Amino acid sequence: MKKHIRISSIAALGLTGILLLPMGAQADVKIERVTHFGGVFGMGANDTTSTDYLQGLKKRDESTVKFTGSVLGALQRFKHGDKGSQSVNILRVDQNLMYNLDPDAKTYTQHPLYQPPEEQKSEQSGTGGGNEKQENDTKITKNEFTVKATGQKKNINGFDTSEYLITWDVETENTKTGEKGKSLMTTDLWTAEDAKLAKAREEELAYSKAYLKLMKLPTNPDEMKLYGFGVGPGAVSVSDSKAFFDKLRTIKGYPISIDVAWKANSTGQQNGGQSGGGQQGNPQDLSKALGSLFGSKKDDDSSAKSSDGMTTIFTSHTEVKSVDTGSVGSSLFEVPSDYKKED
Repeated sequence: MKKHIRISSIAALGLTGILLLPMGAQADVKIERVTHFGGVFGMGANDTTSTDYLQGLKKRDESTVKFTGSVLGALQRFKHGDKGSQSVNILRVDQNLMYNLDPDAKTYTQHPLYQPPEEQKSEQSGTGGGNEKQENDTKITKNEFTVKATGQKKNINGFDTSEYLITWDVETENTKTGEKGKSLMTTDLWTAEDAKLAKAREEELAYSKAYLKLMKLPTNPDEMKLYGFGVGPGAVSVSDSKAFFDKLRTIKGYPISIDVAWKANSTGQQNGGQSGGGQQGNPQDLSKALGSLFGSKKDDDSSAKSSDGMTTIFTSHTEVKSVDTGSVGSSLFEVPSDYKKED
C-alpha cells in the first residue's frame, strides 16, 4: 500500500548552531505541563500530565496518561483504574544509562542511552526489518515555513505571553501516477520572557548539548519539540533546515502554550484514472482502518474533514503549568532501593 502521507521526524531541522550557545552556572529545574492530544484521526486521544526534572547531566520525567476514548479508556481503566497509566524515566547522560521505572510493580529496567552501530546491528539481526522500499517517485513541489508575531498578548497560568503563528505548508506530486498531496501544519504559540524561564531554557540546552554529544547526533530534536513539532509533514533538505531554523530563532521567550493542528489530503490518478477517495492509503482510508482497529464511534470519517476539504490528522494542546529553578533532590535521579530489576 502506498503511503500518501509521510510521518517523519523533523530532527533534521535542528542544527548544531543551537549547541554553540554559551552556558552559565548550573541550576536545577522542574517543569510541570499538561497536554491534550486529540488522537490520530481522533483515535487514541488522551490527556497527559507530566513533570520534568533536570540536574546537570541527569533528567527525570514523570507522566500520567489517561485515554479519553471509549475503547482505550475502558481498557486502561480495567488495568489501572481511574488513575491512568503512570511512567517514570531517568536519563543519566553521565552514566550512559536510561532507567524505566514501573511505580505500580516497583520494578525497573535499564539499557544504554547510546549503543555503537555494530552492537545495534547485532541485536537487530534476524528480526526481518530493514526491507522497506523507499518511494522515489514522489517529489516535493512546495515547502514553505513561516513564523509570524501577531502582537497579541495574554496571561496564561501566571505568565505574561505573546503570540506567534507558525505554518508549515508542503505539497508533493507523484511523477508516475500524477497524484498530488498537500500537508499543512499550524502552530499557535504563546511565549513568555522572565529570568526564571530563561534559566530553565539554558539548562535544557546544556543537557541537550551533552545528550547529543553522547548520542553522536549532529542535530537537536528537542529544540523542535519545544515548539510543538514532534513529527512533520514533509522532508527537509539541509539548505531548507537552516532557513527554517533561522525563522524559529526569531521567536522570543519560552513556549508556555502550544496548539498544533496537522491536516492533509491527496488527489490524483490511480487504477485506470480514478481520482480522489478511491485511492488506497489516503487519509480517509487510513482513518477508517484505524477506526476499525480501535473501535471508532462513527462508520465514516466526514467529521475529520475541515471546511477546506482537508482531513485533520491530529491536534494537540500543551501548557506549561509551572517552572521552578530551586534545588532538586539528587535521589530523584536514582532507582529506589526497594525496586527490583527486570531483564
